This record gives sequence, structure tokens and C-alpha cells, in this order.
Amino acid sequence: MLEQKEGLNTIVHFIKDNLFAWVALLGLIFFGILNQFNMGDSPAHILKNIAWHFIGFLIFLICVFKVDFNKVSPQIYLFSYLFLTLLMFILAIFKKRWLVIGPISLQPSEFLKIVLVLLFSYMVSKRRGLPLSSKDWLMLFIILIIPLLFLVVVDLDYAFIIGGMFFVFFMVLGLPKRFVVGMTVGVLIFSALLAPIAWQKLKPHQKGRIYGYLDPEKYYKTWGYQLYQSLIAIGSGGLTGQGFRQGWSTRLNYLPAKHTDLAFAVWAEAFGFIGVLFFLSLYGYLLYWGLTLSQQVKDLFGKYLIVGIVLILLWQLFFNFGGAMGLLPMTSIPQPFLSYGGSITITTYLMLSFLFNFAKRKSLFK
Repeated sequence: MLEQKEGLNTIVHFIKDNLFAWVALLGLIFFGILNQFNMGDSPAHILKNIAWHFIGFLIFLICVFKVDFNKVSPQIYLFSYLFLTLLMFILAIFKKRWLVIGPISLQPSEFLKIVLVLLFSYMVSKRRGLPLSSKDWLMLFIILIIPLLFLVVVDLDYAFIIGGMFFVFFMVLGLPKRFVVGMTVGVLIFSALLAPIAWQKLKPHQKGRIYGYLDPEKYYKTWGYQLYQSLIAIGSGGLTGQGFRQGWSTRLNYLPAKHTDLAFAVWAEAFGFIGVLFFLSLYGYLLYWGLTLSQQVKDLFGKYLIVGIVLILLWQLFFNFGGAMGLLPMTSIPQPFLSYGGSITITTYLMLSFLFNFAKRKSLFK
């Protein structure tokens, strides 16, 4: 009985110590479900979205309160990496992005990000703060590149984004400047030499995205249609938005991919600049809280893992919002919480569970 009371007190202190982070998380969950209701789709679609959130939040709670990631065998990370790499190799052969199991579709590339950040954080933490050797960096790059080579076949833009995401993570981990300069120069030269060949190899829809990004008004009926409609929806939201289920672009289905890639445009049309500001405030606070947490956590594995998760969440936001607003080329990157999907929902809860798990451990040892 005494142990149960102490455990309950520990949980209460943990929630109190990180109250604003819990409020931000619950607020974002509410916004995400509200955004899917706002689209006015069938009840079955909305219930499926709620089910993904329920499963994801259940996994989140288990990982936060029942798992000690410092005691998880690194062999699990390695096995997960090998399994996902093999799976992506098989999908590349059949030129499929999704693994379909009955009524469930999963996107392995979403889970790959989590496995990579876990594996890299563990490998670097074993050096106990010592600088990595050239062989160590070579090993990290090989581990990163192999699954991305298979992903390039089915999802070119996501492969490059994940590669860039982890290159920045390597810089945070202490990638020597000579590597950064050398690789940057190498990539520029390589790109300049192979750009004409690569352009010819691009698929029509990939070229179309570039056309639509460079001149959406000219191609507003074809390649720029998605971006053009996104800009109309965002602009029509104005300061306060058109209201819940009142957006014309959303209701009349002018907005393509409104559930996934352009879920942000749906939110902006309904709730305007103020609604976007609320979402960014909660999302931004979670990222800020994560960075603060990384400075407070004692062990290196936790520090690296938290920073890696924050970078992933930041890049998801950057590319999804940037694509929807025309600041970046349109990609197939979903936005955590706002976008519909099992893979993005489950992986978002998983990544956040790492942050809250280490926050709980920090509260225990204050």
C-alpha cells in the first residue's frame, strides 16, 4: 500500500514538474482530432482517426511509465534496423511505399526515423563524450545510407529529407568541420555534373512538382493545382478563419490531399492566423521543452536521443508547412497531429514518449 502511494506521488510530481508540456501535448491531440472533424468526412473515417490516436496514446503511456530505455538491449535497435532495411528492400523491388496488411497500411520510412535516432544515439553515447574517429563517422553514414538507397526508389523526396535531417543531427553530434565542408563541396560538384542526367530520370510527377513550385499560377490547373488550392485555402482563412466546417475549399473538396499533406491548409482555412498561431505555440513549446530537457538529463544517450527527436519534429513541421505555403517544393511529408494516418500518428506518440520518459526520470533524481 505504501509503495502504491509513493508511486502515485511520483507520478503527480512528474506531471506537476512538466505541466505545460502535458497541456501542450493534450492541446495538440485535441487540435488534431478537431481538424479531422472539421473536414466533414464520413463518421467511419473520423472514428478510424480517433482509433489511431487512442492506440498511439496508449503506447505513449506504456513507454513513459513502464519502460526504461537505458535498460533496453541495443540488440533490439539493431534488429529493428535490419528488419526495416530488409522490408524497404522488398518494397523497393515491388516499387511500393506502403506495407499493406489487410485493412492496415503502414509506411516503414516513418518508423525508420525512430530506429535510426535510437541506434545513432546509443552508438555515440558509448563513446562517453569522446570525439568519434573517422571510422566511426563512416559507419554512421553507411548505416544511414543503406536503407535510404531503397527508399529513393519509391519516395525520392522523403529519402533526401531524411538524409538531410540526420546530416544535421550528425553535425549536432560533433561531425568535424572538414567532413561538413568536404561533403558539401562534394555534393555540389556531384549535383552539378549529374543534374542533367538526374533531370531526365525524374518521373513526370516529380518534374511537375518543381514546375508547380516555380510558377504555381501558370500551372494552376495541372502541376501547380495542389499548391494553388493550398494558397487559396490558407489565404481565405484570414485572421480568424472561416469557422468550423465552413471552409469552401475543404467542404467542396477543391483542396487535394486535405487529410495528409495539406491538413495544415485545412486548419488555416477554418481557424485563420490565430488558429495557426495557437497550434505553433503548443508545438513550439514542446520543441523548446525538449531542448531544455536535453540540457538537464544526465546521461548522454538521453541527451542525444532528445535532441534527435526534436530535430525530427522540427523538420516535419518545416517541410510540411513550407510546402503548403509555397516556401518549399511540395512534398509528401505529413504534419504531426494535424495530418491523418496511422504511421505518422503512432510514430509521433512514440517519439514524444521518449521525451516524457526521460523527463520522468529527471524528476525522480532531482
